[in-house]
Amino acid sequence: MRDPDIIKLFFSRSEDAITFSRMKYGAYVASVAGRILRDPRDAEEAVQDAFLAAWNSIPPNEPEKLGAYLCRLGRNAALDLFRRNRSKKRGGGETDLALDEMEELIAGGSAPEEAAERKAITETINSFLRELPGKKRRIFVQRYWYLMSEEEIAKEHLMSKAAVAMQLMRMRASLKEMLVKEGLYHG
Repeated sequence: MRDPDIIKLFFSRSEDAITFSRMKYGAYVASVAGRILRDPRDAEEAVQDAFLAAWNSIPPNEPEKLGAYLCRLGRNAALDLFRRNRSKKRGGGETDLALDEMEELIAGGSAPEEAAERKAITETINSFLRELPGKKRRIFVQRYWYLMSEEEIAKEHLMSKAAVAMQLMRMRASLKEMLVKEGLYHG
């Protein structure tokens, strides 16, 4: 079934919207949640939360790309569950490491002025990503969006783990420089 047809099902409040969405994008959302949570039961919980969030947000939202929308909902649900689990028991892992690598650059609160700053940071990061060559952009997104390990990225791109780590470090430094130039980083 095509995405516009599935979205129409959401708008008509048909439960088939969830069924068809899950058939088409369930594995994709689960893979993203699984990379963050590393526990199949937690990942499934995040997937369930993502599809519930889709049900509750469509309408009024009408996503242009349903797969990307569901993936974002799944990622957000997985990160929320990860943070809840992390607050219960401090543990290490790839998700902690990847989030810690970027936290220094993008930390922010919830006040309205901080929300405006986060929006500006998001726009700057998007601009930064557009300027990167394709391979570097994929590496950056794989690490900081999909939370892949440096080893997984190295294997996929036929590189050494050290080369991936060096590229990520250089890209973070370039992003930091761009954020400083825009007045968005004050560290």
